[in-house]
Amino acid sequence: MPFVPIRFIHASNLRLDHQPQGVGAVSKESQICLEDCTLITFQEIVKSCLEHEIDFLLLTGNTFINEDHSIRARIALLDGFQQLASENIQVFVIPGQHDPLSAWDLQSNWPGNVTFLSPQDHDTLDILRNEETIATLQVLGSAHLKKQQSLKLNQRNQLFNQHDQRALSIGLIAANSPTRPVDYSGESKQSIPLTLSSDFLPANWQTDEINEVAVDYIALCKGTQRHTFEMHPGLAHHPGTSQGLNFDEHKQTGVTLVTVGSEAQLDLRLLKVAAVRWLVVELDLEPETTSKQLKQLMKEALLSRKSAGHETLWMVRWHIKGSGDLFDSLRSFKYQSGWSSELAMELNDRLPILLEQAFYLQYRDVHSSRTASDLVHRFQRQIEAFKRESESPLKNLLTHTTQLDQTWHERLGSLTNQIDEQAIFNSAIRNGQTWLNITSDEEVHS
Repeated sequence: MPFVPIRFIHASNLRLDHQPQGVGAVSKESQICLEDCTLITFQEIVKSCLEHEIDFLLLTGNTFINEDHSIRARIALLDGFQQLASENIQVFVIPGQHDPLSAWDLQSNWPGNVTFLSPQDHDTLDILRNEETIATLQVLGSAHLKKQQSLKLNQRNQLFNQHDQRALSIGLIAANSPTRPVDYSGESKQSIPLTLSSDFLPANWQTDEINEVAVDYIALCKGTQRHTFEMHPGLAHHPGTSQGLNFDEHKQTGVTLVTVGSEAQLDLRLLKVAAVRWLVVELDLEPETTSKQLKQLMKEALLSRKSAGHETLWMVRWHIKGSGDLFDSLRSFKYQSGWSSELAMELNDRLPILLEQAFYLQYRDVHSSRTASDLVHRFQRQIEAFKRESESPLKNLLTHTTQLDQTWHERLGSLTNQIDEQAIFNSAIRNGQTWLNITSDEEVHS
């Protein structure tokens, strides 16, 4: 049976007015962009809703961070919801870990097009268009959900629709539902039968009657990374975050435009709406590379990426691996600053956005694999093993300073946060190359 054709936008982790982290010193103009980036991104989401003439907007968790107590976030939501109401676009909100239902202040005058769903809701909600059910929403994980539903969902949908079409069934998983651990470290897509979906569904949503309620689309809210899981039937999807707030969130960000055609197919399209783009660009620097060549590589890396009209700032981290005099010169903060300013000026006409650049250097001796002594190889293996043992070795060292008083412990903690651990590893590798790379004759007679 074909679906009722619909179109909606699924967004999650908007985190309105929450501030980026790990930025460092930036220009005044860039600082303003960073402070406003989530609010500008939400404006772009509203524009996308109007442009694509969607039936409804689905917000699944962490729309704002309650602990921020942001008035600007609330004003942005009211304004955006009212714009959608003027075009008869509905908004469905399910709370997340950081925006519980109580934080939404349901006694306020939210526009009439906004519907809040509680994790404790047991009923299935019909989404109507011209008095016809075009989709249904239900919160999965309610202990008594299936006991109170006498008809299978597919049968129920058929009762409310005309033209022999079936409404799309959408399942929502509340962030505070008791879920089993999920490993999202693998591929972005995998095939998971609905009957075997206990790895990511609430522990109590299944009953003895398997698949009593068929769900076509499960809306997830798990972290900031984008994920899609194919099921049989249907799929589960998490759009990730619409706006990254640090370099760890530099991968695909945006919202998902879901189009349901009459041929029983769901089309998921990523809409990029972020005002600030976080870029991690990797470059290999050979010892003989000149300044002119490096600058050209950096230009090409940036110009190969097109800026969108809604983007105001690119936060760029250059991850440079290499060795040699030019590589060593990049360790100077003064040299990095001058290099960044010169590059930004040369790209100003061709890249009409603000640029902020940071450098992450990783020492690599291209000749070590051929000429290094056995001592060097053993030393490098020990360095790599030490790095794998802990993500933050310096912070781990602080755990062994319990004999110090609180003042000294705090001072050491403050200093540790200011130290670039990779720079220490780089120095260790260079020193090892210098001290241990002896000839075979020296090694024999030592």
